[in-house]
Amino acid sequence: MLEKTRLAFFVVETRAGWVVRADGFTYPMCGSFADAVVRATREAQAAGLLGFASVVLTRPTLDRPYGIQWTYGRDACPPTASEEFRHAVPNRRSDSRH
Repeated sequence: MLEKTRLAFFVVETRAGWVVRADGFTYPMCGSFADAVVRATREAQAAGLLGFASVVLTRPTLDRPYGIQWTYGRDACPPTASEEFRHAVPNRRSDSRH
């Protein structure tokens, strides 16, 4: 069996806001990091159904490396827009030292 073509969906912060980029294409601007993750995950799932080995990669801040947020075939269906992502907004209160 032939290996599937890999397709990565990157959630990228720009000066204007959050966008999703994949294979040289930039999707329309998203309102937040969480919205961009939802869009990227839905697009990656659609690509997976077409036979691509798709993955969503996120980098919540510029000083951190990209991490895998979702992988076709391993993770559940894409989240709904109302779901809150654990990486979307860090919990400042739990990060603070007393």
